Amino acid sequence: MSSPLSQNDTEAGPATPRRGGLSGRGIRVQAGGATLVRSVDIDVRPGELCAIIGASGAGKSTLLRVLAGVNAPSAGTVTVDGEPIDYATDSVGYVPTGDLVHPQLTVREALRYAAALRAYDVPVRDRETRVEAVLEELHMTHRGDAQVRSLSDGERRRVAVGTELVGEPSVVVLDEPTSGLDPGLERRLMVLLRELADRGRAVLVTTHATGSLRLVDRIVVMASGGRIAFVGSHDETLRHFGATTIDEVYAMVESSDDSTDVVPVRNYDAADAPAQTSNNVSARRRSAPPMTAQIKTLSSRYALCMRRDARSLTLMIGQAPIIGIAIGLTVPSNILSNAVLGPFYGVLLAFMIVIGAVWLGLIAACREIARERGALLREAAVGVRLDAYLLSKCAVIFPLVAFQTFLLILPVAALQPPDGTIMDYGGVLAVSIVAAWGAVAIGLLVSVLVQNAGQATTVLPLVVIPQLLLAGALIPPSQMIAPIKALSDITLARWALSGIGNALDLGPGISSDLSTVTGLEGSFFAQGIVQPMVMIALLSGVVLVFTAIVLDRRVINAIYDEYDVLDDAAPPSGAKRTPQPAA
Repeated sequence: MSSPLSQNDTEAGPATPRRGGLSGRGIRVQAGGATLVRSVDIDVRPGELCAIIGASGAGKSTLLRVLAGVNAPSAGTVTVDGEPIDYATDSVGYVPTGDLVHPQLTVREALRYAAALRAYDVPVRDRETRVEAVLEELHMTHRGDAQVRSLSDGERRRVAVGTELVGEPSVVVLDEPTSGLDPGLERRLMVLLRELADRGRAVLVTTHATGSLRLVDRIVVMASGGRIAFVGSHDETLRHFGATTIDEVYAMVESSDDSTDVVPVRNYDAADAPAQTSNNVSARRRSAPPMTAQIKTLSSRYALCMRRDARSLTLMIGQAPIIGIAIGLTVPSNILSNAVLGPFYGVLLAFMIVIGAVWLGLIAACREIARERGALLREAAVGVRLDAYLLSKCAVIFPLVAFQTFLLILPVAALQPPDGTIMDYGGVLAVSIVAAWGAVAIGLLVSVLVQNAGQATTVLPLVVIPQLLLAGALIPPSQMIAPIKALSDITLARWALSGIGNALDLGPGISSDLSTVTGLEGSFFAQGIVQPMVMIALLSGVVLVFTAIVLDRRVINAIYDEYDVLDDAAPPSGAKRTPQPAA
């Protein structure tokens, strides 16, 4: 039998794009000089369910991300309903592999938040109607009030599809939606996708499951090197490869190599296109989303998820008073009233409070963006502003950390009363809260820089140790060499220590003998509490701005810089790619 793979790169569609559905022309993807997708043309029409199959490494997911507008191709163009993908990302519902739906939410809540982010310009009542319609479309109305983490794998995949459907996309793109499902669940999900296509959507899916491929209208077979080997119906595919099952087709294309060219396939004629038409993207293109509305939506969702994770929240809050009790018991009792040793131990007490506050802020924030990276990239692609996302984290974490700091200071004040009045601890609390907020800003930066939440906790000592060394308690600033002292002057813990020491009135008690022995100087605590708080706020603002810049660059890199860009891959003039960059 002659090889089913022969000459020439091929097209999975006509030479010119037509209105309606998803079209790709001359799509080429290169990374590090290697070709991942080679000159692919493809069309998925409204009302059509199309499946891309092929061996692992054939470029299916890479092609899918380009067609969904998640990554820019090295060369070629993608259009949705006749519009460049740069203009029409809100018309594409993309469901990647993995679980991007917050598990603490109920199904109905997940869809409501998705609708608020994807259809923010739709009245609330209409969004609610849309959510209920999607639940019915997914056959999940009876599970609407169940938390996502309680669902089966198949149900979770349906919820992920639902979060895209609430935006009423004309095209739905799914990457391996049946991966890991048993044959029964795989069949049910493919039947659902068939129903979505029958309602007029263009549906494109990659899959390794072969049991339900008779449900699709066309199968695109990809061979090694990112080439299209054949396009046709289920039966046409079997006839072309001389196979009796699709599994045999997999074996044939997997054994091919880059030296074997693909066969010509028939063009996808206009007469084959279903009668349904999809909406014109020009008529439904949205303006930039309002920042305040997104902050409200994102912070509400984040707070709800945090509240539902009761165990983690309890551990997070419970550690604060435990740390405070440990600090209060570590130094001698009533030491602040001791005229001789009070200033020395007072500095150590202030230092431990600073480290406690910094720790609470860092640990509360250092993993929050890293563990949502996949969901963030997807939501940024549909218009979620990165500055709104970052500020929503602050809106939830800041009050939480302020409460934790109060629980930290309370036992310290009870165990170590000040030499003056108990109101002295009011200043300690104020400076500690601002310091903890500054640590939150640093934690968010860490969370942006690392790749996952596990790395964040690994990196944390590299952030905490400089705060310990440069605060001015272990090594007084007067004893530091000039470059290190300059670093200390822009360290959060240094200003927090100065402010807390002033609140406890430590400066006047530092005698010349104590200064000679330890290097501590009373002037270090003579700046009041306002100046240290202002300095901490300024440093925190700089860190947050830098965090926003890094986050913006990371998201933009995920779209443009993953692949080599060739000369003909520039976006169309005037095109605006989502995500919305941070301000």
